[in-house]
Amino acid sequence: MTSTIEQTDHEFLDAACRTLRAPAGDTDPLDALGWWDLLADLADRDVRGAALALFRAQGRELASSTALGALIAQPFAALTGHAPGSLVAAIGRHSPRRGERQVVLGDVTGAALLVDRPGHGAVVVGADEIELAPVTVPGQLVVHEVVTDLAGAPATVEESQAGPARARARSLGRLALALEILGAAEGTLTLAVAHAATREQFGKPIGTFQAVRHLLAWAQTDCVALESVTTVAIGLDEDSAPPRHDEIVKALAGRNGRRICERTLQVLGAIGFTSEHSHHHFHSRVLALDALLGSSTELTYALGAWARATHLDPAVRASVLLRDPAA
Repeated sequence: MTSTIEQTDHEFLDAACRTLRAPAGDTDPLDALGWWDLLADLADRDVRGAALALFRAQGRELASSTALGALIAQPFAALTGHAPGSLVAAIGRHSPRRGERQVVLGDVTGAALLVDRPGHGAVVVGADEIELAPVTVPGQLVVHEVVTDLAGAPATVEESQAGPARARARSLGRLALALEILGAAEGTLTLAVAHAATREQFGKPIGTFQAVRHLLAWAQTDCVALESVTTVAIGLDEDSAPPRHDEIVKALAGRNGRRICERTLQVLGAIGFTSEHSHHHFHSRVLALDALLGSSTELTYALGAWARATHLDPAVRASVLLRDPAA
């Protein structure tokens, strides 16, 4: 039975999809949803679920905004005195050729920029004080790379305070990324199901063929598994979450998202490879988001090494899973 909380999350998801799908107007979609007001009360499970549903909607609708950076910056906002939405965080991305890079998503005009430097605190600068270079990324994402070197800049938030805020920020960021990956992967599945119902071979829709059904079933299973994991993660507060749970969720999202895109591409066949088809936008978004805050490959390797070294159990406690979500 679907809980009242899950119904509320899906209601906000549907509302977010409708708002993001609407023609662009004078009102920012996040303002129209009242999303910025949610950032101040993320400790509440209902509020957190509604706030994070936005990212699944962004994946489904291929929308781009500053929401991810604002969400990651929120744990630092109490330390810097910034109102929700006025501070946007740069997001770490590891490049095999260039090492660690910082990028920002969406249009950050008018917002202060938070650049976190693990071990050296965090720096807050005005967006007009830092050079941003546009990055061409498929998937209809608006991405800029931080060019200015802030390694020697004095810390706005000292490391003693930045450490706890960083842990919470990364946890929220990875969960948001997992949900947006889920939304984008669901977008490819919707395309594949529609194609399988209308494309005919040998006088029959290809959706009647067992091989195609298997591909769609596997993709749907991966979607449901990821949805289940993210639903549990949304319900966990900082005390009940097992160690490194955010990394597990993000690693699973990257792996499942890639698999869903690959299997739906097989169903779509040659048309899925064309630039005119929407599949490549969803697939590219999954790949781009997987690279932020640790890719599935990087996180899986690190988690395996940690599990071997510590012998700790990363599973969510049964008492947490079985508790009444309305309590």
